[in-house]
Amino acid sequence: MSNEPTDIPVEEEKTAPLLYTEKSKVAYISINTKMNAINIELAKQLVSLLKQADENPKINVIVIKSEGTRVFSAGFDLRMFSQGISMDILDDLLEFGGAISKTIFFCKKPVIAQIQGSAIGLGAIIALSSDFRFVANRVDLFFQLPEVDINMFPATGPMSMALRVLGVAHAQEMLITGRKVPLKEFDKWGAVTQIVELEELKKTVRKFAKNLAQKPSNLVHSIKSAINMMSYDQASRWYELENNFARYNVKVLGNLEHPPIDTFLADMWKEFTAGKSQ
Repeated sequence: MSNEPTDIPVEEEKTAPLLYTEKSKVAYISINTKMNAINIELAKQLVSLLKQADENPKINVIVIKSEGTRVFSAGFDLRMFSQGISMDILDDLLEFGGAISKTIFFCKKPVIAQIQGSAIGLGAIIALSSDFRFVANRVDLFFQLPEVDINMFPATGPMSMALRVLGVAHAQEMLITGRKVPLKEFDKWGAVTQIVELEELKKTVRKFAKNLAQKPSNLVHSIKSAINMMSYDQASRWYELENNFARYNVKVLGNLEHPPIDTFLADMWKEFTAGKSQ
């Protein structure tokens, strides 16, 4: 399957796994799969569309949303792991899954997440990577980073983005426990731009995006890019650290050759903390 943005035209049929539309200087990208789960090929296409919108001079704002009302996204399609996780699968996950959060984070144009249902795994990462989060007011809606419960190290952005948005205490709780964080609690953590009644969500996001798109584009894009540059070195190192830990964890699970955990941790402390020890 090609990565080129021309594979998905500006208007798609509702059966396509990704829907893309442009209106009033706003690009709308919608996930449209079962449970709005994402596989590797879809991850490649999503990154391609994000870059297409970011490079389009007629687009000033990007909205990521999904179809249906049950979930925003259940994350990676777990059928990819039906035969276990190999280093090859892991490399694809780290490259293309990580590219989603990196691309959202480093877009020069503001990215809005329109969240109508629960955001799990990669779904939560997409939400956390975005600049604004508009969420439907539902008592059953939650955010979850469940990697610890499926014995996978949280890579491709969950640690980096959770730390950035939630701070150390809340990121640590979410990542170590893997628990479902209800919307009201997530909002108290300062992670939600606005809670909106479900029937008003689409209208509210469109209005916000349209108004944002009317602001001086060069100025808005310059402000966001400057912020990105200020945090670039730190964010890049965070992603690299995540990947190192993920690869080590897979080697342990696969009984592949690996150093003892204390040796590995000592190496990571040395590499990522300028020689400081724990």
